[in-house]
Order: sequence, then structure tokens, then C-alpha cells
Amino acid sequence: MSQLLKISEAASIAMHALILLAEKQGHQLSNSMIAAAFNISANHSSKVMQRLIKSGFVNAVRGPGGGYSLAVDPEKVSLLDIYRSVDGEPDGSTCLFGKGKHCSLDTCLFRELISDTEKLIQKHLGSVTLAHYMDQDISLPGTEK
Repeated sequence: MSQLLKISEAASIAMHALILLAEKQGHQLSNSMIAAAFNISANHSSKVMQRLIKSGFVNAVRGPGGGYSLAVDPEKVSLLDIYRSVDGEPDGSTCLFGKGKHCSLDTCLFRELISDTEKLIQKHLGSVTLAHYMDQDISLPGTEK
């Protein structure tokens, strides 16, 4: 069955990484620092960061002393913007069986509830910007706050 809240691991990593970069504005953060901050795979983090570069959210500098930095104004980037850049547009499916493949009912039991919930989630993600989380004081392993 489908999940009610469909946010991929990649989209979640992207949101967290951008919040970290927003909070640490003015600093270059390595991929290993980002991965360690959220206890995630450095390989997966690297793939997500490449998507964020292509989407224009992140700048990257190669080599010693390089790393990632935020390329956008944190006040102007919503969590929904980030979600869409990684997972695309929400599909709007309201069927828990994945578009009705297994259901023989003429009227879905959950269509209205799921539709309303998805609209609420999109509204929330669209109203929350990176700047909302900039006071989190996220600690990076091996560094001073």
C-alpha cells in the first residue's frame, strides 16, 4: 500500500542539508560533514548534493578547503521547492493500493481524507522556508559550534 506522506529519503536529505547550509551560511561544508551531521550515507548525500547543485540551490567548490554552500536566499526557498526539485510534483494519487489496482469499490473509502491531507501537507511545506530553521544550531561532528 502507498504511504500517506510520500517524501523520499533523498528529498528528506535535501531538506536537511539545505537547512544546515542555511544555518552555516558563509562556510563551506564538505559532503562528509553533511553526512555526519545527519548520520547518513556519504554516497547518498553526495548524489543528493549533485541534484541540489543542478537545481541551483547549492554552490560547490572542489579541492582542499572546498565544499558546499547555499546559493539561494533562505527566505525565498520553501520546503516544497526542495521537495519538487528532488521528487518532482506530487502525483495526486489518493488510492492506498496505488491507483486502484486491487480495489473493486466504485467509491474510494479514503479519497477525500487523503486528498485533504495531501493539500494540507503541500500548504505547510510551501509556507515554511529555510530561514524558519536557521536558529537550529546544528552541531557538526569534529568541529566547534
